[in-house]
Amino acid sequence: KTAQTVERKLGLELLNNKDSRAYSHLDKGVLADEEDRAAKVRAALLEQNWQHVNSALSSLTSSEKLQPKWQYWLARALHENGNKEQARAVYANLAKDRSYYGFMAADTIKTPYQITDIPVKLKTDELEKLAEQPNFKACWEFKWLSKDLEARRQWQFAIKNLPKEKLPVAAKLAQQWRWDQIAITTLVKADYWDDLGLRFPLNFLSDVQTSAEKHQLDAALIYGLIRQESMLDPYAVSSVGALGLMQLMPQTARTVANTLHEPWRSNSDLFIPGLNIHYGGYYFKDLLNHFGGHIAVAGAAYNAGPGRAKKWLPVSSTVPADIWIETIPFKETRKYVSTVLSYAMIYQHRLKKGNMKLKDLLRDIGPG
Repeated sequence: KTAQTVERKLGLELLNNKDSRAYSHLDKGVLADEEDRAAKVRAALLEQNWQHVNSALSSLTSSEKLQPKWQYWLARALHENGNKEQARAVYANLAKDRSYYGFMAADTIKTPYQITDIPVKLKTDELEKLAEQPNFKACWEFKWLSKDLEARRQWQFAIKNLPKEKLPVAAKLAQQWRWDQIAITTLVKADYWDDLGLRFPLNFLSDVQTSAEKHQLDAALIYGLIRQESMLDPYAVSSVGALGLMQLMPQTARTVANTLHEPWRSNSDLFIPGLNIHYGGYYFKDLLNHFGGHIAVAGAAYNAGPGRAKKWLPVSSTVPADIWIETIPFKETRKYVSTVLSYAMIYQHRLKKGNMKLKDLLRDIGPG
């Protein structure tokens, strides 16, 4: 038992350092929970041994196996091991999912993305009646007085007492008040996922398009970053002090301003949407240039810092981008990169453009 525990610890440590010897240790170790079982699959992907991938996938629980992530890797493993018909059937089923893995599956079998959009249906006067309720009136007054913290607290209190079927109506009210972040989180509480206009708003469109043109980026990609970073809240402040729509650290923004020979007045300038998107677009493009045009690596650098992203690059041979993303050592950054990419595809649909495919953005990644 002690030996197995040591093997597990060693395997996890090697995986964290992107060392392909991780699998052999995890295979001998005791796998305590879902995190450990997932780590074993990632270790098998790191060594690109598809028999090992299959074996690691078979040690997942039956409910874990049904997750889009593991369905995607099951299809990949089936294909790599020569079971192409079976792989196609798994991909075809997964391609119905509106997610990073669903879009990757759709690209693999060359089918269109399934992007369902079913707006919340409102009865006549339903919004007005809700806005007239005392709890929501108080919320609006706080908002009107620019007492943001009190307004948010009041909103949470107001929706706590609402029946679940009324939450989508509340989300629409928040949208009407141009309170995107609140609208999105309220809709999540309602378990309503298909109103894309509400979940993926197109506010700040001209600022996004200006930045996209200036920095030669796709507008959908900038929106993907904004949606993941701040849920389109221009006044967002993170626990580490990142500010505004694209969650820029003031030091980073100051460096960008100096590079562009633009005046830097104060950190609070980052709450100006146009400026934040301009600097955020420049910074992302700079990361993209630095990492050879690899969107996945630039995304990882935007989230975890360029130093870490550089450390995660392959050492000797090229690695398929989907494997590189899946084996990023930080769980938060893995999720971040895949989410930004899937949001970019959804925003492309919202912007009524259809020329960008996820697979096209994800070339193999070579040594740094």
